[in-house]
Amino acid sequence: MELKEKIRAIVSCANILNEKEINLIVEKTIVKQFKKADVLLREGQIPSKCYMVVEGCIREYLIKDGVEKSTAFFTEGDTFSPFAHDGKGVPSTHYWECSEDCVLTISDQSFEKELRAALPRLDAVFQQIAVEKLNKAKAEWSHFISSSPEERYLNLLETRPTLFSRVPHHQIASYLGMEPQSLSRIRKRIYNNHSTSLN
Repeated sequence: MELKEKIRAIVSCANILNEKEINLIVEKTIVKQFKKADVLLREGQIPSKCYMVVEGCIREYLIKDGVEKSTAFFTEGDTFSPFAHDGKGVPSTHYWECSEDCVLTISDQSFEKELRAALPRLDAVFQQIAVEKLNKAKAEWSHFISSSPEERYLNLLETRPTLFSRVPHHQIASYLGMEPQSLSRIRKRIYNNHSTSLN
């Protein structure tokens, strides 16, 4: 599938935009390729770009007491914006790094302003998308803090199974709020329990 068609498929799947709006967004979208380990944003930088993942995986992480703490993974169809985290003009507290070779769309406030001028309805659309993302994040956080480490692992395995073949396990362990050794023990225990149940 051509990149523009992939973008069209991603933009269309929300079932919010009409054909005219989709065509305009696809036509004006800037697409750029990045290599694995490329850093899109560093701690202390003033973020200004918004991204959508067409292909690949991006890791968001913080450095606390000299240790990296993974806080999010963005994969195909995900959008990530500095404004949701830091507010306009505030230095970033985190990093965005390519876990794989990536193809991303790139936009900024001037791009969004241009789109809004051409399609005034986009204000309501963007607001709806922002509310949906916020509600999803709240639900995920509520589940995270109320779950045991094993439940967090099983939930991630069920909802985002491909992460385990795309991201190093020590980064997944960090994302789940545990040490790599703890994740290994959980995986081993689940495997042994499954093997026992089959016998």
